[in-house]
Amino acid sequence: MDLKGLIDCHTHCRFSPDGQDEPSKLVEKAEQLGLKAIAVTDHCECNTWFEPEYYGIDSSKADPDDIVMYNCKSFHDSSLQPMNELKKQDHGELVLVHGIEFGQPLQAENIANELVNDKRIDFIIGSLHNNSGKPDFYYLEYDKMSFQQIDTLLKEYFEQVLEMCIWGKFDILGHLTYPLRYISGKYGISVDILRYRKTIEKIFTTLISNNKGIEINTSGLYTDLKKTMPDAQLVKLYKDIGGEIISIGSDAHRAEDVGRGIAQGAQIAKDCGFDHVAYFKNHEPVFVNL
Repeated sequence: MDLKGLIDCHTHCRFSPDGQDEPSKLVEKAEQLGLKAIAVTDHCECNTWFEPEYYGIDSSKADPDDIVMYNCKSFHDSSLQPMNELKKQDHGELVLVHGIEFGQPLQAENIANELVNDKRIDFIIGSLHNNSGKPDFYYLEYDKMSFQQIDTLLKEYFEQVLEMCIWGKFDILGHLTYPLRYISGKYGISVDILRYRKTIEKIFTTLISNNKGIEINTSGLYTDLKKTMPDAQLVKLYKDIGGEIISIGSDAHRAEDVGRGIAQGAQIAKDCGFDHVAYFKNHEPVFVNL
């Protein structure tokens, strides 16, 4: 399966704290690949919305790696005019979607609620990058944890994702099973994800009842995880429960990674019984046949 006519609905440009390229470069790459739609979904980490000092952190003394995701408000505000201008341009058959990736919306719900009402945003991904009161899963040292500690962390993760889905003010649930990128990928610790099946089923039924969807995030394919997030067995579970809205995103943080893994993600969707995927305009799904 080639990329022509497919979608990449999770990408980051320089208006994410960890993004690199101008949004125009991402769009150019999508045009070269023949994609039907690209969504630029820069980070809006609700719990690190302001500068580090707002949270009592002296950025001059802190490790730069520990504060990279702060001050997301500045990045978001800076992105609005350039993204609006880019949307006005003719991109041929390519549809440009201006989205955002909510990080931890319930950890700063007042900020999330303000963003939900911004009419300039077409599309919202809901994500959980850290459990409440804890660092991003990226920073944790899982080799120093017991099985019980990892199990507790994952139980809390899925329970907090469920709470986010009950809140429901987003369009697509982003990279479900994100902690496995590090637990199983980076650290090689095997996890039986079906230990959490009851909560995952509640997540899916909640999304379906609220007319929301999930994404197949392909970034895990080119890390040590070697799987999408979620993987095929959970995509199939979502379909079997009645899920119909599904998107695909590379989670690219630079233009050269736009479209990466999208063909494999589309094949997983087909293998699990989906005959279409969706991008969003004005928070309404637009279906694209596979």
